Amino acid sequence: MEYKILHNLAPGEYEHPNDQKALDALQTTRGIDTVVRKFHEYGIEKIFTIQITGSNIKVTQDSFPGVYAVFEKAMKVLNLTLPPEVYIYRSDDELQGFTTGVEHPLISISNGSIESFSEDEMLFVIGREIGHIKSKHVLYYEIGAVLPLLSDIFAGATLGLSSLISMGLQVALFNWRRMSEYTADRAGLLACQNMDAATSALSKIAGLPNTHYNSFNTDHFVRQAKKYTGFETGGYNKAIKYISLMFGDQHWTIDRANELYKWIDSGDYQRVLDRKTEFKLLAPTVLTCYNCGSKIRKNDISCDKCGILL
Repeated sequence: MEYKILHNLAPGEYEHPNDQKALDALQTTRGIDTVVRKFHEYGIEKIFTIQITGSNIKVTQDSFPGVYAVFEKAMKVLNLTLPPEVYIYRSDDELQGFTTGVEHPLISISNGSIESFSEDEMLFVIGREIGHIKSKHVLYYEIGAVLPLLSDIFAGATLGLSSLISMGLQVALFNWRRMSEYTADRAGLLACQNMDAATSALSKIAGLPNTHYNSFNTDHFVRQAKKYTGFETGGYNKAIKYISLMFGDQHWTIDRANELYKWIDSGDYQRVLDRKTEFKLLAPTVLTCYNCGSKIRKNDISCDKCGILL
């Protein structure tokens, strides 16, 4: 199959609109600025890096040429110019990847993914992680992973966050994370450019037994996903939001597939593939540097004040 290279692909071309809305809500949640500062102050990101590089096998052109070739292809198609390092971690029953490292990203792929996915399915999975990197999702993913621990250690003292505020942050992070997965799935589809492969990958992630990989009709998965009705984006109350945290570790695969098929059916997916001109950000949004707090614009690649890569 010949893949279309999406030259100068910008995240705004494919990002899900609810991703940015949820991020805006998260960034205005009380206490998030303090959490971000403490996250950097205590060097928590370095713990992730040490754990990954000290535990898992690095993917190189020599060690895993097939996996490395898929990674290079996804990077080229999605226009990621600075290659992250890729690692394989041990988890037979996890079919996924995750990314850590804001300045120097590390993509980790489970060995279960390597063993279960075809090349195009792997392009979808790796493309999702590249989408997280391009959309600058990594920092808040890392904070979400350690927020409960930070709240326990620093509550009422260093962070000055009450249990209620901590719960509010967790809710905001959970809501944003779900919406950011919609964006990542779109990036994955753009990487593999194969709707059948994206569907089969999602069905496997959703729990398809490996004994049924060759016999399962993915049309059943598509029909289930398209019929799915979840919470209205802004319509569920605070109690339901809190209860939904109980299921924060779920992949929400059917929900995600529902959103992905909406994007495909709308024609917007094909419009990105067929784009005649490159995306231009007409009115850059003023944001804040996660390192020093200075104002930056969405299309900046580094902070003018501290020089950190954004």
